Amino acid sequence: MSKQSRLGAVLMSSMLYLVTDGLAFAQGDCTPVDVEPETNTVVIADMILPEQTLCYQLVTEAGRQVSLQVIEDDNISALLQDPMDPQKFPRVPSDRQTYEIVVKQIKRTVTPQLFRVSVALVP
Repeated sequence: MSKQSRLGAVLMSSMLYLVTDGLAFAQGDCTPVDVEPETNTVVIADMILPEQTLCYQLVTEAGRQVSLQVIEDDNISALLQDPMDPQKFPRVPSDRQTYEIVVKQIKRTVTPQLFRVSVALVP
């Protein structure tokens, strides 16, 4: 295999990894999260495996802002996806917004990690 062919194969496998490890999930792949109405907060407590990406789905009223904070395990990243991506959520009622919360490890580990992420709604 020539040097250019190997480079092309590496680039293609890297691009495939980025596409398959991307942050797009089908609607059914995310775990629903319900916020406590009295406090407008919830804590997601879960375990993540090495190289795993977890997805949680939060439905809120229109006009609410969502705040995320990792409160346990500094090797965890929690990201809030764009709530109005029409390819992911083609039929969202106008009075509600659907968010995807994506959780990943920052540095790869060889063991599962427990984590907690606080989710708060702000009017």
